[in-house]
Amino acid sequence: MAIQSFEIDYEGKKEIVEYEDDLAFGELEAILNQCLDLSDVTKPKVNLPQYRQSILLKAVQKAPFNIDLPTIRNLRTSVVNQVLKGVLKDFPLVKFLEDWVGTFIGTQEDINIEQVSTTSSRKNSAGNKKK
Repeated sequence: MAIQSFEIDYEGKKEIVEYEDDLAFGELEAILNQCLDLSDVTKPKVNLPQYRQSILLKAVQKAPFNIDLPTIRNLRTSVVNQVLKGVLKDFPLVKFLEDWVGTFIGTQEDINIEQVSTTSSRKNSAGNKKK
């Protein structure tokens, strides 16, 4: 785990945002549990707003504004999008979704191994010659 930082434009000035680039397993699992419905693994339902807000609340350590839900919800979209762009590069939902689905159905490698086909040759239909 490391603290990463990047600049955003906030109220006419360049400001620094710091975030943790690797959350604890339990924290991330709790976020995913709140945001994903895998009752049908082939058609997962994702609550993207909940995911984005939850990641910001857990990962952002320092910002030029309070890090709480009411404040984030009342920020300008342009500000939040800058923060999301900086933070979500380390928390792409698709990566975690693939990990979760892989838990249910296995990895693509596992699936490919089960589908390996073998070829067999037919015996010669002319029969065996006897002396």
